[in-house]
Amino acid sequence: MKKILVPIDFSDISRNALHFALSLAEKNQASVTLLNSVHFDYYSDYQYGTFSSAKTLMDDVKDAMAKKMEDFMKTLDTSVEVNMVISDSSLVTSVKEMVPEQGYDLIVIGTQGCTGLEEALIGSNTEKIVRHSPCPVISVPSKTEVDQINRILIPLDIREIKPSFLDKVAALQKHFEAEIEFLWVKTPHNVENEESVSEELTKLIQSHGVEHFDFTIVRNVFPSDGILWHAEDTNADMIAMATHARRGISHWLSGSLTEDTVNHIKVPVWSFRMEKKEKPVSLKSIKEAHGKPEYKKIEVLTTD
Repeated sequence: MKKILVPIDFSDISRNALHFALSLAEKNQASVTLLNSVHFDYYSDYQYGTFSSAKTLMDDVKDAMAKKMEDFMKTLDTSVEVNMVISDSSLVTSVKEMVPEQGYDLIVIGTQGCTGLEEALIGSNTEKIVRHSPCPVISVPSKTEVDQINRILIPLDIREIKPSFLDKVAALQKHFEAEIEFLWVKTPHNVENEESVSEELTKLIQSHGVEHFDFTIVRNVFPSDGILWHAEDTNADMIAMATHARRGISHWLSGSLTEDTVNHIKVPVWSFRMEKKEKPVSLKSIKEAHGKPEYKKIEVLTTD
């Protein structure tokens, strides 16, 4: 880990993310770049006078923001190299362009979560960045000390485990020097033998260099509930998850477990977008699984 990108708008939420990023950078001898977006949409049906005057206005805004950023950076008490970028693109677009072009290894971004209509209709920049970022993202919901991250919970979809994800987990463990707990939320439709899955996954995880880890199985109808309840019950310091970056109707119908967790969890969430082209590991314990799902028919009570 050499370069960390931190979107910042000077809110307490983004300052919490910066505090976390600076501490992590100090621990790993990395640099930090602050990103502020002053994006402005030009609507064709709105009268701006002239395009040149609108552009001049944008340049003035960028200059003012650069001055504010420079003053803010002077207040930071850190030995870390800190840079800044003022972008006139949207935050999500800026991230998608900057990460591969400039080789950032990690994004640290603040989040306050969202629920109800806000979650369904508006979402958040954090959620969009988690979905589209080419590099891992840590979403920070409150002020958190890096030294507090001693145990990381990693939920697994046993049908979607990809080698690159386990490699990233091994690197994550080294960055935080933390213990790892892998979690499989077994739902009623899972018929796999628990002992066979546990034994095969243990060998697979070890082969990717992950050390000092546990493997836990819990049962729940909904994976997200199982993850959130187990995280709270065990006082996990961080959750690490893969996201499959669903788009279009598949995203709206099935949502994203990672994004849902980011919106509701109270501890930092590390996420990594999986490449669609990469094939998941084919587990023998899944291929040889047999049996019937645990669903039961429930008869509706009627009154005469």
